[in-house]
Amino acid sequence: MKKLGPIGFLTGASLVALAQPAAAQEEDEAPAGAEMAAAGETPLAPGEIIVTAQRREQSQQDVPLSISVVSSEALDQSNLTTIADVQFLAPGVNYNANFGGGFNIRGVGTQSLLMSAEQSVALVIDDVIQGLPEVSFAGPSYQSLVDIERIEVLKGPQGTLFGKNSSAGVIQIITANPRLGERTLEGSLSYATKDEINVETVVNLPLGETAALRVAGGLQRRDGFVQDLFSGKDRWAYQRYSLRGKLLWEPATDLSVLLTGEYRYLTDNANGLWTFRNCGSGFGAFSPCETIAPYGIQAGPRNLEVATDGESFTRQKSYTFSGRVDYDLGNATLTSITAYRHLRQPIALDTDVTPRAIYSRNENISGGTQFTQELRVNGDAGILNYTLGGFFYDSRPFQKGMNGGTLGFLPDNADILVSLNAIGPYSGQGYASWVKAKIRSYALFGQVEAAVSPNLTLIAGGRYTHDNVRQQIDYFDVPWLCQVTYAFGQPCHGLSLPLSSGEAQVKASKFTYKLTAKYDITPDVNVYATYATGYKGPMISHPANQPQLLLRPELSKSYEVGLKAELFDRAVAFNLALFKVDYDDFQGQQRVGVAPTFYYTTTNAGGLRTKGVEADLAWRVTPDLTVVGNLAYIPTEFTEFAVQCYDRYTNPATTPGECNYIQPGLPADAPPQFNAAGYPLMYSPKWTWGLRGDYETDIGNDLTLGASASFSYRSSTYGVVADPNSINPGYGLLNGQLSIGRYDDRWRLSLFARNLLDKYFVAGIFRTPLDSGTDNSTPLSTIGYSNIPAMDSSRTVGVKLSYSFGN
Repeated sequence: MKKLGPIGFLTGASLVALAQPAAAQEEDEAPAGAEMAAAGETPLAPGEIIVTAQRREQSQQDVPLSISVVSSEALDQSNLTTIADVQFLAPGVNYNANFGGGFNIRGVGTQSLLMSAEQSVALVIDDVIQGLPEVSFAGPSYQSLVDIERIEVLKGPQGTLFGKNSSAGVIQIITANPRLGERTLEGSLSYATKDEINVETVVNLPLGETAALRVAGGLQRRDGFVQDLFSGKDRWAYQRYSLRGKLLWEPATDLSVLLTGEYRYLTDNANGLWTFRNCGSGFGAFSPCETIAPYGIQAGPRNLEVATDGESFTRQKSYTFSGRVDYDLGNATLTSITAYRHLRQPIALDTDVTPRAIYSRNENISGGTQFTQELRVNGDAGILNYTLGGFFYDSRPFQKGMNGGTLGFLPDNADILVSLNAIGPYSGQGYASWVKAKIRSYALFGQVEAAVSPNLTLIAGGRYTHDNVRQQIDYFDVPWLCQVTYAFGQPCHGLSLPLSSGEAQVKASKFTYKLTAKYDITPDVNVYATYATGYKGPMISHPANQPQLLLRPELSKSYEVGLKAELFDRAVAFNLALFKVDYDDFQGQQRVGVAPTFYYTTTNAGGLRTKGVEADLAWRVTPDLTVVGNLAYIPTEFTEFAVQCYDRYTNPATTPGECNYIQPGLPADAPPQFNAAGYPLMYSPKWTWGLRGDYETDIGNDLTLGASASFSYRSSTYGVVADPNSINPGYGLLNGQLSIGRYDDRWRLSLFARNLLDKYFVAGIFRTPLDSGTDNSTPLSTIGYSNIPAMDSSRTVGVKLSYSFGN
């Protein structure tokens, strides 16, 4: 891959040119701590962070909600390169990298490849929900975000104020806004193992006295770490670019206008390729392990080698434009947020992961457009604080897919390939598919907070949501693709075009609500109790050779009690939460069938329960030393979940004789299933904990010395529901940084390490496609398993220069 693209050079050069006046206007500054002491102010407690979890600014300690906040300083000191790695900084948060996955909070997330799918964990960036599905296995486009002010993780149902797809929680990313009257140039440049380069440059320019412009650009790139012994490439290499401009205009004291435009680009040369962990029976005469054996590749837990002949890549482009207007009405503020987003993501994957053309062409182009409009008012009246608003969402996601191979029935150099397209009612006709969805949602919401006594606050909120989902699948011809029977002398296609599923439609309306009581034991200690209901909208599935399947909304009920305290003259901040959440009609993805005629589909798979305890503590031990720790114990379980049985194989995932369950709503000819009640959720560790220490002290000559270290641990997880062969062992990661720089952060030079102990781990384990034999074979078939390689599964060491100039 190219080390630096023209966009990266142009971005850096433009930003430096814009900011040159900033360096000419530098002024000597006193340390922040000295300014506070001179002003007679009390230093903030370690946990004193302003958040917008209730759509208005509040101290984190005053919000009766379990929140984990990752500050810009914590992100900087961790030297993590992707937003997904917030899982190592916040308890109870995980990222599922497998087949359409995303974030999990308290064990719950969505794994689905459907265009109409919503995530149970909403991702909100600068007040704009990211509703379009990003199905790249390499990482969604938000991985390239720069100039982040903080990340807020809100746990449990948040539908009252955040609305769509937040039945399990919200991850809210807030980037920095322009600052009036300031001319600054900030940024960083780092270089590390595997030619890892991270560049970030931020310019803040005043435009008169009432306006300011902030431009942030970033480049991230890294060489691959998985060797492809057939193509000669190092797989898992990536490049990410981002460019964001924000214009703030405050023409009057009661009016603020913020306009934002953002471009993100991501490319890689793997798109989620896997490495073989152990070998199964293949299918037919094809054995993946035997095919790669001549290249010296041995399947195993630590295998970091592949041999592929097909294309595997991701190329994502995302554009976002938004406008926010805030108008002060006196005792209330009226806010309007309008946003438009466009996403396009071509991807390809060599599905057989061998040098043969068995199933080497799997090409998709997906994306779509999204428009949102939110209007709300925040105010106070006597003992009341309130939020009232309305929300409109319209998205048009699509996916064009074409895939095929020889399946061993044709020569490897054949010009025509046969397809196992697994989408919709005509999936067996040898055509490519075009899935088009239209999703429209309306909502009215509100929340009232009443200080009924000096110590007691009651909060009630509700939201009425109406969703309308439409979907249609059309089929189109590509010259190199035919149905499977073409290999046996039949025509290329069984049916003639046009072929269409027709439009399927599902609607749903739901009122969800939240009730909270908060009691202040002292001004620095409070307790709270919350009951909340959650809702994730309906969707439409498209099982192979079946009519489109309408899925019911996913519902949740959450119970939570918590304690928030600042102790010892605010030197210690401590938070504790106990919770239980029950989910009904959980929308779960599963694999149906055996090779070569398997497919993935999503159904209302049943119910699940997540419960546990979360705690975090921040302690300012001395003015120079801060220690932060967190712990989460979350034993999750399915209360009902129908999964395909594998008791016909020699390495069963289910007990023989228990393959007798059929989930209601599946087609009548669906294969027998196993009820996975009692098993834990996928990618959901029972235990996670972390510990971080930050030390900074003056060493004279206007210099400070800094040191930080962090350790995070997560226990074992399932990669496939109820399959003990997919259990990924627990692991812990140690990161560290040493730095020296000016007291005012004008410059800072750092030496950092991620995974300092060189701990090897994988991001997930799953059943290998095309390596599970034949149904009811004699002798019985075995299932092959594969690893999802993890980017930081080896030590990374690097250096970083940070700078900040201006007033």
